[in-house]
Amino acid sequence: MSIDKKPHPATGAVTELQVRIVCAGRSVDWVLEELHKGLRQALIENRDPLIVLEDLVLLKDSVSNLLKSLCRELAGYPRTVSFWESSGITEAFMSAMEAPPGPDASPPIAS
Repeated sequence: MSIDKKPHPATGAVTELQVRIVCAGRSVDWVLEELHKGLRQALIENRDPLIVLEDLVLLKDSVSNLLKSLCRELAGYPRTVSFWESSGITEAFMSAMEAPPGPDASPPIAS
C-alpha cells in the first residue's frame, strides 16, 4: 500500500488521501487489510480516502468476494470514500449497488 496526498487545485490544501493497493497475486484478506490501514490513516489525517485498486483483474481470489467485503467494510465509515481502478469492475459493481429497483423488481430477500 502506498499513500499519496493530493492537493485541492484551487487552495493547495490536501483534501484526499490516495491509498494505492496493488491487487495482482494477492488474496482478498491481504487487500482488505491494506484497505483497513488506509481508512484508519485517512481518519487520523481527517481526509477523504481515494482507494486506487491496481491490477484488480489479477487478484488471486474472487473479485466479487472482495467487492462484497468492501461494502461491509465501508458500512458506517464516517467519510466519503472514492474508488478508482482501470478495469471498470468496481464502477459497474457500485453502480449496481446504487441503482434503484425497477417497477417490476422483487422485494428484497429477507435474511
